[in-house]
Amino acid sequence: MLVLSFKRSQISAFCTAAVMASFLSACHASPQSAASDEQKGTVAKEALVHPNPESLGPVLDFRGTISGEPLDFNDGKGADSPAVQEFKRTGKNPYNLNENVIKNGYTLFSTACSGCHGHLAEGKLGPALADDYWTYPGNAYDKGFFETIYGGGQGMMGPQKGLISQDEILQIMSWIRSVYVGDPKKAKWKK
Repeated sequence: MLVLSFKRSQISAFCTAAVMASFLSACHASPQSAASDEQKGTVAKEALVHPNPESLGPVLDFRGTISGEPLDFNDGKGADSPAVQEFKRTGKNPYNLNENVIKNGYTLFSTACSGCHGHLAEGKLGPALADDYWTYPGNAYDKGFFETIYGGGQGMMGPQKGLISQDEILQIMSWIRSVYVGDPKKAKWKK
């Protein structure tokens, strides 16, 4: 029988390194969408609540959750989809109740977010996202939730700007909202 002797600090350091390696590769993985470009266009058109987003008024002021600095939307991911244009004017995710988008949102979530937040948003290394407890209270609202995902939070939640598109963030948010298990009175995102 082989007996190995390790100090508690050595085991702790090894476990921390293993967790960090797993976390960093999962959180910064580039998601692969299951939908083709043609299907994405169809999904976006189906989910669009307002036919002319520009008529909804000016673009809202989006700021980093931690820094408070204005978010830079020049992320190299192309032009805004109609749903993103609408969202930037209303602060409400037009995808929240669209079943087709929600399904694609789960595919995106499982590739880009589940390594930290769990496969059902139950929490792992990162916090749970399906209940009504939010690290940042503004995340109870779509605008605040988007600001945290796009611009990042404290600790390990790095900005997703440039890693996933703004439209994909809205799709992920729609899936997370669909699995909400908290007090319905606290669901500020609902219409």
